[in-house]
Amino acid sequence: MSSTMRTEDLTLASSSLMKEQPSAMPTGAAMAPDDINFPAVMELMTSKYTEELVDRHVGAIRKICKTCSNGFLLKHLEPMVVLLRLVVKRLSSGLYAFAPAVCDIAHVASQPFVSCKASDMIKYGHHLPDFIQALVSALRHVLPPTEEQAAAVVSGMEGATPEAKRAAMEEHRTNCERLRIEVAHMLACWSRFGLDEDCVELRPHQPLIQAIADAGTPNLRVLWQSEVMDALATSFRSEDSPEAIVITLGAIRDMSLYRPLARQITHSGLISNLVHVIRVNLLGSDV
Repeated sequence: MSSTMRTEDLTLASSSLMKEQPSAMPTGAAMAPDDINFPAVMELMTSKYTEELVDRHVGAIRKICKTCSNGFLLKHLEPMVVLLRLVVKRLSSGLYAFAPAVCDIAHVASQPFVSCKASDMIKYGHHLPDFIQALVSALRHVLPPTEEQAAAVVSGMEGATPEAKRAAMEEHRTNCERLRIEVAHMLACWSRFGLDEDCVELRPHQPLIQAIADAGTPNLRVLWQSEVMDALATSFRSEDSPEAIVITLGAIRDMSLYRPLARQITHSGLISNLVHVIRVNLLGSDV
C-alpha cells in the first residue's frame, strides 16, 4: 500500500515515534543496528541455494530484533517492510516456524523508532503505515487453529508418538496465540502514546478529548493511514485468548478517540465482533 503522510504529521511524530540513537557504542559491544546487512538477509531467504533453510532465516530475523532491542532504526523502515512482507508470505504458506520471528518484530515495534539524524522522520516516516499494515496482516494466518488445522501441523510427523504430536500441536497453538498477543500489544502501545496534554496541541479552552477527536496524535494518524481495522476485526472475531482480548480492547478504546479511526472501527465490524467475543468468552454462548 502506498501511503502519504502530511508534513506536520512527520514533524510532530518525532516526539512519539522516535528517539535519538546513542552517539557511540561502548567498546566490545555486540553488533550495532547500523551494522545490519538487510541485502544479505534477503539473499539468504531468497537464494535458490538457501531458500529452504528456514531455521537460518528465522535465526537471522531474530538476530536483527535482538540487535535492535531498543527500537528499529527509522532508516531501516523500507527494508524492514520488504522483509516483513516476505516473512508473512512464508507464514501464510504454512511455515509456522516464522511465527516467533514475527513475534520478535512486533515486540520491538512496540517501542519508539530510533532516529540517527534529525531529518529521519521526514525522510523515512512515510513507510510507517506500510510497516504497520504488513505486521497486522500476519494476524489472519495465526487465528486460533481448528482441530483440522492443528492436525495438519503434525501430518508430516510419521512415526512420532502421540505425546510428541500433542506437544507439537500445543506448541503451534501457543506460538499463534503469542503472535496475536504481541501484535495487539504493539497496537495498544501505538494507540496509547501521546494521549496527554503535553503531547497534544490545544487551542485556548479546548478540552483534551476534543483535540484528540479532531486532530488525533501522530501515532493515531499513522494507524489510520495503515487501514488495518478490517484485518483486526477479522482476527478479533475468532479470538479466544483472554490476554489478547483485553489488550485489543484497550487498543480499540484508545484508537476510537480519533474520529477518523472511530469511523474505520465502525465500518470494519469491530463493534459487532466485540459483542460476539463477549458472548462466546464471557457468557459461554454463541447464541
